[in-house]
Amino acid sequence: MTWTWDYSLKADNKMKDYHYFSINDKKFTSTQLYRHYERQKKSNKGYITKDLSYTFNTSNSFENTIFQRKTWVNELPNKQSITKDFISQFSQLAFIGGDRPHRSYPSGGAQYYVNIHLLFNENRVEKEIWNQGNVTELNADTNQLLIKRHVPWSQIQTTFIQDHLAYTSQFAIVLSVDFQSIFEKYNDISYKLVQQEAGHIGQNIQLVATYLGIEAIPLGGFYDLELNKVIGDREITLYALLLG
Repeated sequence: MTWTWDYSLKADNKMKDYHYFSINDKKFTSTQLYRHYERQKKSNKGYITKDLSYTFNTSNSFENTIFQRKTWVNELPNKQSITKDFISQFSQLAFIGGDRPHRSYPSGGAQYYVNIHLLFNENRVEKEIWNQGNVTELNADTNQLLIKRHVPWSQIQTTFIQDHLAYTSQFAIVLSVDFQSIFEKYNDISYKLVQQEAGHIGQNIQLVATYLGIEAIPLGGFYDLELNKVIGDREITLYALLLG
């Protein structure tokens, strides 16, 4: 059977099939773990070159943040106390962007289709954050954190392949999408645009985490169906990060 793209304004199962073709599933974890290869540096291919060497000015807070940004690969150190004020500052810098019409990251047509969920480890953050529920969604239009439900962190951490790192995380950020919402405007290029938006948000998260003194691990290594159930509302997970 030949697969063909559907250009109608309905997000039918074809787009979901395209997405789910590459998901992680516990039944297949052993076959989805890929062999590590050391990256080979690119050559100059014989072209004429101009040297762009530059020494970072680490006394400048922006340049120092860029210089210090990295993906953390060990147990998360939990150097900061995660309070409501901390999450407010983090959310404003990384996502909301203060009192202005546009946010801290670009989005196709300024539509902001990617949904941002914050999941809190009740064992490692202040109780004021999670006492009414630790699965939340950010409404950047109203500056509000929507409390959705409580799911024990011991259950949430099992949705990540590297659950030993999730165990030490103070919170996770999960980026998701409702395919129908983006398909009505951008139809055939919707999937590309929403992935780009998730990437923009992910980079913001890492930079703001570095600036505020916590570590971040961006992950594609999560069990899609299980994490979808945690965030609920028929959302489809695109990207996830562990922080702490």
